[in-house]
Amino acid sequence: MRIVQVMLARGFGGAERSFLDITTALASKGHEVLVIADRRGFLYPQLQKNIMFKTIGVTCFGVWDWRISRVISNEVKKFGANVIHAHLARAAHLAGKASKKVGIPLLVKTHNLVNLKYYENVSCFVPTTEAQEAYLIAGGLAKNKICRIPNFSSIVAASGPSMSGHSSEFKIKALGRFVYKKGFDLLLEAISLVRKRGQAVTLDLGGGGPEKKRLVKIIEQLELTDVVNLVGWVEDIPQFFKGGDLFVLPSREEPFGIVVLEAMASGIPILASKTQGPLEILNSDMSYFTDMDTVSLANDILDIIGSAERPLKAANALRHFKNKYSASSVVAQYESLYERLSKS
Repeated sequence: MRIVQVMLARGFGGAERSFLDITTALASKGHEVLVIADRRGFLYPQLQKNIMFKTIGVTCFGVWDWRISRVISNEVKKFGANVIHAHLARAAHLAGKASKKVGIPLLVKTHNLVNLKYYENVSCFVPTTEAQEAYLIAGGLAKNKICRIPNFSSIVAASGPSMSGHSSEFKIKALGRFVYKKGFDLLLEAISLVRKRGQAVTLDLGGGGPEKKRLVKIIEQLELTDVVNLVGWVEDIPQFFKGGDLFVLPSREEPFGIVVLEAMASGIPILASKTQGPLEILNSDMSYFTDMDTVSLANDILDIIGSAERPLKAANALRHFKNKYSASSVVAQYESLYERLSKS
């Protein structure tokens, strides 16, 4: 099958990671994939180097940039595409115009609670959670135009739970974009409280983004320079989680959380905030949950350090990942959807 993937965002977060994963997975299964992406984007150099698919670079200035719709139309026709798959509002809006012009079906992955005014000429919406699906229906979309498919992670699942086993020093891992909604400031404050209560704990914090300077300042103010290791962008996720005693997701807002899937697959115990994505992906048999404030987070970390359930919860989460969120399980659902749309 010939599939065009359109991603015009320039940053790097869960949506961009999901786009890269599905593109790579489809190409590895023998599908012919054409990628149309903004050449200024974080992922563009990586996309260009990948010989499994062809990448077309564009410079998109906004949803109004009609030039990009023309490029998409021309490239889709030249490629002989069966289906167009767009990610996020800008790509969906411009690919929608192209889809209408060339008569090729368009599906869009919503990734979050989207503004539907940018989503026209869409054959099928693909939300990742029940909450996102309910939002689309409440916005007036018919159920037959929605196909819910969860995110997945392409990393190889661990054989079993993985923890450091250190008795004197508890190792916490956290990973994500350095933006306010991810709540890393709350985690740093919680780490400080945990240490003030006499518990030795360290934090490896992976990622980057606009909040980095603020987080560095908090680390210095709380005298955590020797405790917190800022490791930058993480390429090898399983290696990052290896040796950790607990993964913490302190997000104030989390519509899905691909990093949760990566933690599940790595076999590390999980403490997640009570937000939309984690509450749908996980349950109390697979994870610990926390409220989104510093004191609750610190108290929960201290309780978990003494909990004998950590290996069992990690094993349950790993098993659930293999059954529902592995690449083999999810990509097959996309293939079925592409096939249906291309024949409609």
